[in-house]
This record gives sequence, C-alpha cells and structure tokens, in this order.
Amino acid sequence: MSKPKIRRALISVYDKTGIVDFVRALVEEFSIEIISTGGTATLLKENNIPVTLVEEITGFPEMLDGRVKTLHPKIHAAILADRDNPDHMRQLKEQGIKPIDMVVVNLYPFEKTVADPNCTFAQAIEMIDIGGPCLLRAAAKNYKHVALVLQTASYETVLSKLRNYGDECHRRDLHETGAWDAFCSTAHYDSKVAIWIKRNELDGWPDVRFLELRSRGQLRYGENPHQRGEVAEWQGRISTESDLLCTNLESNSETNLSFNNFADGHAALELCKELTRDLCGTGLQPVKKKPDQGFRPLEGDRFTRRNLPHIQAPGRTYFVTFRLSKPSALSDQERDIVLGACRHWDREKLDLHAVVVMPDHVHLLLTPLEQGPERWVTLGEIVHSIKRHTARKINELRGRGGPLWQDEYFDRIIRNEKEYEETWDYIAHNPIKNNLASANEYRWFWDDSRREELPENHWTNTNQAHRLQTGATRTSATRACVFIKHTNACGAGVAANPIEAYRRAYLGDPGAAMGGILACNFDIKANFAQTVMESYDRFGRQAGAGGFFVEVWIAPVFDDDAMDVIRTTKKWGKRVRLLTVGEMSAEPNQKDLEYKSITGGMLVQSRDLVGLNEDQWKVVTRRPPSDAEMDDLRLAWLVCKHTKSNAISICKDGMLIGNGAGQMSRVMSCRIAMWLAKENGHAEELNGSVAASDAFFPFADGPGILIDAGVT
Repeated sequence: MSKPKIRRALISVYDKTGIVDFVRALVEEFSIEIISTGGTATLLKENNIPVTLVEEITGFPEMLDGRVKTLHPKIHAAILADRDNPDHMRQLKEQGIKPIDMVVVNLYPFEKTVADPNCTFAQAIEMIDIGGPCLLRAAAKNYKHVALVLQTASYETVLSKLRNYGDECHRRDLHETGAWDAFCSTAHYDSKVAIWIKRNELDGWPDVRFLELRSRGQLRYGENPHQRGEVAEWQGRISTESDLLCTNLESNSETNLSFNNFADGHAALELCKELTRDLCGTGLQPVKKKPDQGFRPLEGDRFTRRNLPHIQAPGRTYFVTFRLSKPSALSDQERDIVLGACRHWDREKLDLHAVVVMPDHVHLLLTPLEQGPERWVTLGEIVHSIKRHTARKINELRGRGGPLWQDEYFDRIIRNEKEYEETWDYIAHNPIKNNLASANEYRWFWDDSRREELPENHWTNTNQAHRLQTGATRTSATRACVFIKHTNACGAGVAANPIEAYRRAYLGDPGAAMGGILACNFDIKANFAQTVMESYDRFGRQAGAGGFFVEVWIAPVFDDDAMDVIRTTKKWGKRVRLLTVGEMSAEPNQKDLEYKSITGGMLVQSRDLVGLNEDQWKVVTRRPPSDAEMDDLRLAWLVCKHTKSNAISICKDGMLIGNGAGQMSRVMSCRIAMWLAKENGHAEELNGSVAASDAFFPFADGPGILIDAGVT
C-alpha cells in the first residue's frame, strides 16, 4: 500500500462516538501524527493513543472556558497553506509550522439544544460553536491539500478511502466530498443560529428566510417531458406526520415515481390524512370500556412546561384548561352540555379523574387510553372533540354561530403523585375560590369517585343520545379511501367497513379513478387487496376502456399476503407504486409554512390546517340539516377544501358523487359536479344530497342549479 499524503491530523469533536477506533486506525495503519484539544485529547490519551495538545503547538493555553482553543495562526496557517505555492511553504518554514493534512471536526449540537423547551439563554449561547466552523471553512477552502472528515457515520468510509489512497479517484472524492459537506454544514448551522436569535421577530415571520433543500434524486422529467425534475426534502427536517418523503417504496415495482405522481400522491395523502383526523375518529375501532388505568408517574423532569402541540406522551396524565373566546358566562344548561361532553368518553377513550366547568372556563384532569397495541388517543383529539361538540350545541341554544372557545388551551403533563394530588385539589377548590359553592355542592364538579350511570340523554338538550366522537364527528365511519386525478378528488368514500369505503370511492367516478392515485387510511390486507385488483369485475362499472389500474397506492402498511395478491393478480400490479406512510392520524405542526415559487421569488403562507371548524358553522335555513346530512356535509367540506377552486363537491351517504373543480366560473363548477353525478349513475342519489363550495355564491344561479338537481 502506498503511503498516504497525510502526515498530521487535527481532531476536535463534540460528539466522540467512534472517535477512538477511528484515530487508533489513523495512527496504527498510517502513522499519522494526532493533534487534539481538551476533552477529545483526554479521551484519546486514556485509550493509550499518542496525542499532541494544540496548546503545545500554539504555545498558548485554552482560555475563556474553552471558547478559544484552535483560533491561532499556527493552527490555521498549517491548514490554509497552499502546498503548491513555494512562498506559502517558505513562510510556514520560517515560523516553524508543520502543515496539517486532515481535519476531523463535528460541531456543538446547537439545533438539538434549543429544541428543548427548557433550554435557557445561557445554554443556547454556549452551544454556538466558533472554533469548529472556522476549522471546517479553513480546511474546506484548502480541500485540494487537506482532507476533511465531518460526520461520525463516515469514519469507516474514510478509512476505506485512505486504504486506497493511491487511487486518485478515492483521494479526490475524500477531499471534495469533505469540502462540500463542510460548507453545507456551516451554512445550515449559521442559519439555525440566526433564526434562533430572531426567534421572536414578527411572530415567527422574519424578514429573511433560510430555505435548505437536499436532493432525493432525479425524476424521469418534470410536469412535461421537456422539463427537468427532481425531488428534494427540507434539510434537517424532523417529520411529525406522514408524508411522501418519509415513505417506503415497496419492492418489486417496475417504475419509479414521477413528478406528477408526487404531486397527485401528495394531494391524495393530505386529503386522506384530514379525513382520518377530522372525520374518521383517527381510524380507531370502537372498543369495549376498559378498567380505570389510573395515573402513571412521569420519570424525569423533562415535561415541565406547556407541551402541546410539541409533546404528547402516550398514556400520560394531563391537566388541561380551555376558556371561552369572548367575555361571557355559560348558563346552567350550557354547563350541563360541557360537563356531559367531558364525561362522555370516560373509561372508553380516556380516564377522567376530575373536571370542573366554571362559568367561563373548564379544568380537566385526564389520561388518554390505549385503543390497541401502541395506539393511543391523543390529548389534542380529545380536547378538540369536546370543544367542537359543545360549541355546536351551545351555539344552537343561543341561535347564533361563530367561535365559542379560544383556539389555544393550557396543558401540562402531571409528573408525580404529589402534583396529581395538588392538581386535583386545585380543580375541586375552583368553585370555592370563586365563591360559587363547595366541591360537593357545585353541580358541575365531578371526579372518578362518582361514576354512577346516568340516563343516556341527561347531558343533552335534545331527545337524541349524546354522540360525541374523537375527531368531532358523529359518523360511525372509521375507514376512508380516496382517488385523486390531477390533484383533485374523483372519488372519496368513508364507512365502518374498508371494502364499503373503497366501493364508495371507486364508484364515485370509475373512469377518472382508472390510472389515478389511491389512498387508504388503514392497513392493507389480502382480502381488501383482492377487492381492489378486481374492481372492474366486482362492481360491474366500466373504468375507462373496459379496464382498471392504479398508478400509485398509498396506505399505512401493506402486509406480505396483500403484496403477493397485488403483484400476481393483474399485470398492472407489477407496475403500481406501493407507498407505506405509517399512521395518518398524527396532528400536523401548526407552525409549518407552505412555499410557492413565482418568477423572481416565493409566496409564503401558513398551512391550511382548519378542518371541521364546526364551532364556526352557522345554520341559516329554516330547517336545520338532519344528522345524515350533517355527516355528508362534513365529508363534502373536507373534499371541497382539497379541490382546486372554483370547487363544488356533492356527497351522499358517505360518498363523493360529483366534484366540479378548477373552473373559472362557480356556476360552471356546479354544472360539472351535477353532470358528473348523473354521468356516473348517481342521478337518484342527487335527491337529498349535500354540496360544499370553497367560496360564497354572489348570486342565486349556482345554488339554483344544485337545488334543481335535488341537493338539499
């Protein structure tokens, strides 16, 4: 093996994972002299690796609690000297400086540190690395002569390249790759520091933005064959919900995803996720009531501040408060409604330990329950459900619409039994503190010692049973299927049974479904896969030219038997792209932004995360919608949201039967939605159907078309 042109290496790392074995190999295999700093040098010496301290070279000790270590001419000149420049080499010799041929650095974990909600200002400041980025930039500038190692995961790769260092390709790759990684890393690092410094500016809307994307690969072409295309993801992104860039593309597919597949797949997944979160009760099956799981202490002190929407610990106990949006007071009847909604899912989706409904706010102490192996109801689902249901009922009593509760609410994870007891005591004493009554006398205080059964309609102001559902819906549907074509829904179905949900989605518009994107919010089993593969034969409705196929199929999981059915039943099964995206019910990050490119710049907006905002719904007709119509209106509203304007979505019995999309005239969208319903055999279903529009009707012409068709 030829001797590598690396004689001296500077090692200065915060994350010391794997560094001992790596440096030992540098010394034993390549006789490289090691220079190092403080903690790294101590670790290497403890492992009997010879090390020269930086201060022995500079003649200057570390100072300012380690803030100044490598910032010295004898270090940076040794890195920056151009070995092909005789004058540079002469100056090094005159100053007694030996060149440094390799730099191994990783930076302080600033981003991880400030992500902790308990991070203090002083802690954040100390995690701003100065020497590390300077070393990286110096070595990267002189990458022709200096090898640079940045990622701990690359140590074995670097050693492999060193062992083949006589190969010019390996040598060049080691230097150029290191330089590329270094400048990308320092750019990302500096942007995170800058964002943190301006973290409170304009409520998160600073006047300078840093957008970093990393390519995930080239596409066959862009939207059209003459356009180049690739797919890229946000650098440093932490995924909190399912998306197409956190998917697994199942094996045995003959074709990769295209630009249009990604665009349509994104539309399908976003609609399916919203149906799952807001309409389908997060896809959880009804369960028998469970015994009281009680309070679970929290180990450690991490969760000490507001947690949502950042942290939700499965199965933990929470103290929750939410308030009325306007200065007002709840009547006795209205407080009955709120208390009943809080109690409704007790011992089925949550353990309710204590609750008090005050005239203008609510306190709860509760533990969400497990609905299956590692499948927990989230605190957000519970609170949103209570707020939406009570807002709808109370607004009906008051004969008005608009928001009832504040959007924000306070929550805290209970850490130990003492805090549990203190919180329970605080809730119980709220009526006393406000001079209303004692806990025992106050009608709207309840704790789990009072779990007596009450009449089904005790808490409602109607003769119907209170039917609050997690996800704020009264429908029994827990399964959703959608078909997307050119980013718009051409089929959508919800039902308790997955095959029925699929039948409704497929029959909405079979011709458009052919060659489209299919998304399902449940795991795919063999019997369901067989149904999809035989759609045309089973449902007797023509899809296109007497056949049917799917381009992309999205679901949480495809089991092995389902994969066999898909790949072997039909020829198109070998081509279909199967994307496993995991659970679809995760709450999205409320702080996420969307960007749209325009020539010369970008448009920026917050994500549209308003789903079934039923607390703002108003009934302005003489007859209120029936329960069935309300269920269909919820489906129509969500489909319409994900349909390109002008949008008119017509639904009946948990099924999209006509969708008018992307028209310049809203009247034309009404006509198209109605025409598609009739064209696809839904003329009879138009009678008693519902419609949603993504904007107001300025005149009666659009509603007139829908009413004449039978929309109620």
